[in-house]
Amino acid sequence: MPSNLNALIRYKTINSCLYGGRKRWSIVELTEACSSALAETRGRYESVSERTIRDDIRVMRSDILGFNAPIKQKSGLYFYSSPHYSILSIGVTDQKLIENVISLLEELKSMVSHHGLELLLGKLKGLETGLSEINMIEETFTPEVRAGKAYPDDIQHEMPLGEFSSQKHEKLLSKRKINANLAENMNFALTPGSSVLWGDVMDLLTSKRRS
Repeated sequence: MPSNLNALIRYKTINSCLYGGRKRWSIVELTEACSSALAETRGRYESVSERTIRDDIRVMRSDILGFNAPIKQKSGLYFYSSPHYSILSIGVTDQKLIENVISLLEELKSMVSHHGLELLLGKLKGLETGLSEINMIEETFTPEVRAGKAYPDDIQHEMPLGEFSSQKHEKLLSKRKINANLAENMNFALTPGSSVLWGDVMDLLTSKRRS
């Protein structure tokens, strides 16, 4: 997770340069673009080092933030091999990453004037809770269930319910309840309207900030 807002601004700037495939960018051009973008936020110009931009490209290419950006280099120029790829359309889905984004937003509350900050935090916290409950429920499953060889409510329910012992009846109800809770939380976590995109986070954090 980027430790500060500056890293997110650089990622967003590099993405805007490479998106669409209109041109290919040298490391010097990307450095200048990021330095200018940061100057708008800081109110003063300070040049970013080429090493920092190369590290940013490495992070964007990796799965550290879930980007896996298709950044290619040819003859010293950088470009997306898929012109319409954008990190802004990538979802923040990993539980640990969601926790880190929440921490970053909480730290920057006093600096961000965007009215949607609390809404975004609420959405992220809801996703975090849903994923935590899914993980907690899955920990109760047997190895067969985790491997997909059985279902949480696998039990001989062809037999009349009256032939079950009280203990088996309670076990069945418990497993069905776990399965229902899991389905509910998975549906929440996977519902498009409940997802958070990196674009949501970056646009909010790079909006006009309080003085």
